[in-house]
Amino acid sequence: MKKILLIIVSIVYAASASPLFERCSTCHGKKGEKHSLNLTRPIAGLKVKEIVKILKSYKAGTRNKYGFGSIMKGQTARLSDNDIVEVATYIESLHPVEITYKPKSEETSAEEIFKRCSICHGKKAEKKSLGVSRVIAGLKAKEIINILEEYRAGKRDSYGYGNMMRGQATKLSHKNIKAVAKYIESFSHVKSDDNKTQEPKKKISQQEVDYNTFMDAYFRDSKDPNETFEAANKAYEEHLSKEHLKKLKEKNE
Repeated sequence: MKKILLIIVSIVYAASASPLFERCSTCHGKKGEKHSLNLTRPIAGLKVKEIVKILKSYKAGTRNKYGFGSIMKGQTARLSDNDIVEVATYIESLHPVEITYKPKSEETSAEEIFKRCSICHGKKAEKKSLGVSRVIAGLKAKEIINILEEYRAGKRDSYGYGNMMRGQATKLSHKNIKAVAKYIESFSHVKSDDNKTQEPKKKISQQEVDYNTFMDAYFRDSKDPNETFEAANKAYEEHLSKEHLKKLKEKNE
């Protein structure tokens, strides 16, 4: 009878952690079945003791697995010790997932990683990101590594894009950064006329100013550590539509 009561208590205790786990499910899946950002192992079914140790290490800032230290520290900072035990108990109760492939950090090509960069920098790294940065095609890998590591650590804010770039760089492991840096270096160097200076253009349209302002605010205010440029651009388009409707309404009034 005592054993049955303990089982019931454990089930109730695990179920009570479900709301806490909702934040985790964004990256790890609703049942803890996903490889977070295609890098981590699935967490479903891991032992409470191991999860508690991991979460407390992230909270203390002593763990930086896959370069997710700052992201996970931000998530765990909100949890009390009791919260950590509760969510760990819930995760242990989830059905374990068999790992069927290696973490993506080992198998993702530099070309695949660069696809995210190409949204702003161009398919061959030939564009000035958002019309203001220098062209990165052909830059030395060592320089690119330094730049990305600085963004990743929150120590760089060129053109006011620190928040946007940090959001992208924190998704990359040190190994990923080295790989994509070498890939960018392999592109043909752009003519000096297109790459003379790192300073923003003196003349910039109001539309570009509005876009840059919106994007910076979007990434700065976002609570999602895995925010993407695709989502930000979609939000900007929705913002433009609302502004357009607002002006039409004001005009008719």
